[in-house]
Amino acid sequence: MTRIALIYPSKQTSELGMSLGIGYLASFVSQNNDVDVKVLDTGVSTEKELNAFLQNGYDAVGVSITSRTYGEAIEISRKFRQSHPNVPIIFGGPHVSIMRQDILKEPVIDLAVYGEGEITFNEIINLIRKRNSLSNIEALSKIEGLIFRNSDSIVVNPPRPLISDLDTLPFPAHHLFPLKRYEGKMPMITSRGCPYACAFCSSSQIWGRKWRPRSPKNIIEEIKYILREFGTYPIDFHDDSFNIDLKRVNALCDEFLINNLKVPWGVRGFRVDKINNHIATKMQRAGCTHLAIGIESANPQILKRIGKRETIEQIAIGIKILRSAGIKVTGQFMVGNPGETLETVQESIEFAQKNLGKAFFGTAVPFPKTELWEYVNEHGSFLVEPDCTTFENTHPRIIFETPEFSAQQRLQAVEMVKQAGYTCAGGYEKKQSYLRALRNKIIYTYLFRFLPPTISTRIYTFLQRLKGREKSSK
Repeated sequence: MTRIALIYPSKQTSELGMSLGIGYLASFVSQNNDVDVKVLDTGVSTEKELNAFLQNGYDAVGVSITSRTYGEAIEISRKFRQSHPNVPIIFGGPHVSIMRQDILKEPVIDLAVYGEGEITFNEIINLIRKRNSLSNIEALSKIEGLIFRNSDSIVVNPPRPLISDLDTLPFPAHHLFPLKRYEGKMPMITSRGCPYACAFCSSSQIWGRKWRPRSPKNIIEEIKYILREFGTYPIDFHDDSFNIDLKRVNALCDEFLINNLKVPWGVRGFRVDKINNHIATKMQRAGCTHLAIGIESANPQILKRIGKRETIEQIAIGIKILRSAGIKVTGQFMVGNPGETLETVQESIEFAQKNLGKAFFGTAVPFPKTELWEYVNEHGSFLVEPDCTTFENTHPRIIFETPEFSAQQRLQAVEMVKQAGYTCAGGYEKKQSYLRALRNKIIYTYLFRFLPPTISTRIYTFLQRLKGREKSSK
């Protein structure tokens, strides 16, 4: 039996939770091969567990990375390589899809997978099962979505066609993760891809521009599976664009109601210009408690320049519809995009104060191959080394400046946001308070795991509403 290790470096991530990317890889390769898969999430593992995991014998190691976790991934890989010099190390994830051939400039990485990874990784495992096949250049050249070395050159194979029917994928391998160590909601994804092209976003490098949805029935089956096998968790949908098709949202809500699923859920990637009163009300009835929407800026000209393809008037109307239906809305803003000034930052702050109960501000961070990256290179200048793997180590996180918005003004903007009472990722962030950590521990460790679903859901909804009232009264 082929032994596979899948590693999720997450010590630097802002929120700990099961990796959907690793989960899908594990379930797909297990479905199609006779393999033994082990998973390590470094964010919730002890040093002793990490060392023991790296000492085990494997036939291949896969590592899923973002730009933020690249440094940790390299450190782990080098440590593993010391005791296992002949085991192939394969990198994948968002950072690989952005960097492509540059990723293999690091010697410890043997192969890399870009784009949608399930089928490509599975074909690599098929080769590994045939001894010495990874030295077969002809065989490697036939794997779409693969990056490999051929003597002194780095070869980037043609991209793999996207999976057209996501319902054919097995559910993520939840059982391989230490779910009880995660103090949070259960992540799910109901679609891949985004038809929009925001200047700062690199999502299309991974999932492409075509939006591909799962069917409502398939989504509900996964939720039933989670509830049956692991207990009641609040569900968090992590789509880039959850509600591109409102008919699908309507059908999904119908499935929640028909199946009498008493489980709260929310969405992180929601187009607020695509909503109406009927759908918002049905979402709330079906269990939707909260949404996070990317507003970026309240200034109309900035929205046009970054390609949001929605107006601030549409955004305000959508927020009102959702909040009127009883759904909490968190607005996410970005400070420092092209055209930003202290005046436009103030516009965003005032919009948040008028229209939202909760808002979060972050500073603009450019990534390679995005329009924002090209804009900085052409019109501005980097204030730090232009290495996206180190941007998160910059505090405060002011990465670049432009003639119309200097570094000093960007720092001033961060202070404006903080003085208005909002969190800003460009400042010196504080760690989660002890009381908040204790609250989450109680809610997610005990509430949903030991109380009947009907009771736990009612308590959770009550606490959410109570928290909202407390904030609105301040």
